[in-house]
Amino acid sequence: YMVGAYLVATLVQATGSFWAGLGLGIAATVGVGVLLECTVLRRLYHRDHLSQVMGTFAILLMANEGVRMVWGAQPLQLNPPAALAGPVELLPGFTYPAYRLLIIGVGLLVALLLWLLVTRTRVGMQVRAGAANREMATSMGANVRGLFTLVFALGAALCAVAGGLLGPLVAVQVGMGEQILIP
Repeated sequence: YMVGAYLVATLVQATGSFWAGLGLGIAATVGVGVLLECTVLRRLYHRDHLSQVMGTFAILLMANEGVRMVWGAQPLQLNPPAALAGPVELLPGFTYPAYRLLIIGVGLLVALLLWLLVTRTRVGMQVRAGAANREMATSMGANVRGLFTLVFALGAALCAVAGGLLGPLVAVQVGMGEQILIP
């Protein structure tokens, strides 16, 4: 989430376009996520739950320091697109920020698409089978290792979407992921 927000903010500044920066930031975060899953997290899959929690918490702390080394300790500025900066009148006398409506709409769309993916597709069936019983799913022909990488890539993309869209509302700063992950 934090790395995605930083990448989106950096790429928005580099491109001058919120939408281009968001798309490129999502793609870059997917790359970081896949690299992390392939090099570090695969080693944790066969360990107990506590080891996985401690390992991912250690990654969070290292990510905080990595972001501090690359971007510094000062928060980055990320502004919403100009077209969505103002309020929208939903009912006479009732206005709501347009950018927050976008976030609500994206959240609903993502939830619907994830539900459809998990419950209505072959990939979703294989992911559910691999999560429930890795050995059985593998023996039935599912590439569980590849599916787990795909799921992690999708999770990284969702984190970048969240970080990039919430960046204009919250500070893009070191440790911003802790406010979500720890609770």
